[in-house]
Amino acid sequence: MDSFFGIGAPELFLIMILAGIVMGPQRIRQTALWLGKATAQLQAISRGFMRQINAELDSIDQDGELKSAMAEVSELRRQVSSMRSELTAAALGPVREGKKAVEESQALLQQTIRPPHFTDEPDDEPDDTPDGRSDGSDLQLPKSLDIADDPEA
Repeated sequence: MDSFFGIGAPELFLIMILAGIVMGPQRIRQTALWLGKATAQLQAISRGFMRQINAELDSIDQDGELKSAMAEVSELRRQVSSMRSELTAAALGPVREGKKAVEESQALLQQTIRPPHFTDEPDDEPDDTPDGRSDGSDLQLPKSLDIADDPEA
């Protein structure tokens, strides 16, 4: 007896000694008889259940339904697996293209949008980009105007 409900032989022996001390010899005998009868009834019920299940499986197996059902289940599993791989492959293409477009957009934004650099002094030579466009670095602030006070105020 290796294990009985996950309890090894030393644990079972200790439980029996403690039960003998707590219950006394007369009640131990009654409890052991009751456990024996209950175990025999459970075994009889289990055997009857197993016989009934085996009879049902045999009747199904005679028609070949069980084998065909198992074949259908394995075919369905294969189809689900192939559909899952197709769906994953179909979704990965647009996701990759979207990531690539985002990366390209970010690269373009880094290259094209720069804040203008305002200066108070005019530059002698304009800073043009290689394609002939001004990058906005030659913008100048307008000069301040002196306005006389309003005489009517």
